[in-house]
Amino acid sequence: MRRNLASALVIARRILRQRVRDRSAIMFAVITPLGLALAFSVLIPNDFQTFHTRFVIVDHDGGPMASRLISDGFGALSRAGVAEVDAIATDAQARAELEAGDAGAMIVVPAGFSAAIAAGQPTAIQLLGGQFPSSFEVARAVVTRFASEADAAQLLIATATSSSGSANPAVVQAAVASLGQPAPIAEVEAQTPSRQAGRATFYAAAMAIMFVFFATQYGALAIHSDRQTGTLTRLLAAPVSAGSMLFGAALASLVLGAVAMTVLILGTTLLVHAAWGPPLLVAVLVLSGVVAATGISMVVATFARTPQQAGALNSIVALSLAALGGVFLPLSQAPSSIVTLSQITPHAWFLRGIDTLADPSATLADILPSVLVLLAMGVGLGAVGLVRARKAMAA
Repeated sequence: MRRNLASALVIARRILRQRVRDRSAIMFAVITPLGLALAFSVLIPNDFQTFHTRFVIVDHDGGPMASRLISDGFGALSRAGVAEVDAIATDAQARAELEAGDAGAMIVVPAGFSAAIAAGQPTAIQLLGGQFPSSFEVARAVVTRFASEADAAQLLIATATSSSGSANPAVVQAAVASLGQPAPIAEVEAQTPSRQAGRATFYAAAMAIMFVFFATQYGALAIHSDRQTGTLTRLLAAPVSAGSMLFGAALASLVLGAVAMTVLILGTTLLVHAAWGPPLLVAVLVLSGVVAATGISMVVATFARTPQQAGALNSIVALSLAALGGVFLPLSQAPSSIVTLSQITPHAWFLRGIDTLADPSATLADILPSVLVLLAMGVGLGAVGLVRARKAMAA
């Protein structure tokens, strides 16, 4: 047993030395994913929830109701930093800014707007959307809420109107004043702790779990290379068992994968301030992801006859699983059928764990489902790969 372990360590050390001298391995396993993660982080905002827009308003009324809509309704968005709200003199100028993409929505308040509300008469607000549908929906929500409040005020005025058609001025004044005031039923809002990684962290993790397959493949590729060059035959003739060779290759894959992901974690943390989470929990999740990638790479390599075939097949599997597992597009934005199907990929489980670690209060128990699934994938498929590889070596 001790001799087999020593032989496996020698095999692993030999493979690692070969990979260190092979600059292409360093390029695919470390430099490429780090570069892509940095590029995504720079080109795309770091927070998935970031939203900011601009509204242009043309006020043809100038009355108190129009002022209330602009100052209270849209003004609240401006004070919250969600939107810029600018008054524009003419419809043509506002439409020009909308069509140029300089505004998310255009709001036109007609003349007589305030008088119509005070008199309980119908009126309308013109709302135009541009190139940003989300901005239009926000503007529509503000206008709809103000319209609901105006309807309530008009109902109060209509109820207080006498048979002669005149309303008590005090009632009208109270109804108008009620616009923009707090509702009698207050909304108590709260949010659960965020369990969605920021964009920099997401793309760093996505590139890490995708490209770790290119790092973990080199153990299996070394077996193919030894077979192609005749080294495998000489090693099997020496006092080195097939099991030791395969264990050494798997150990080298684990080390390469762990080193590649560690470099990516440190690089993205320092350069783009990616927030991976508590180091110990991140380490557990990362090692689980490396085990899963190693197992899949081992079994995939057994379906090839040459190192070139094994590398190409591993790339196809890695990229296919990455696309299905939410590497290129967060699963929160994917159809439900894709979300369900993604559960067969290690990528989805690894990224789920990264999202969980976005919660500062996350514990090992919270990421345990991801860890267990990743380990099960790696150990199960790795065992199949080792059995198949051993049979192939004996043939």
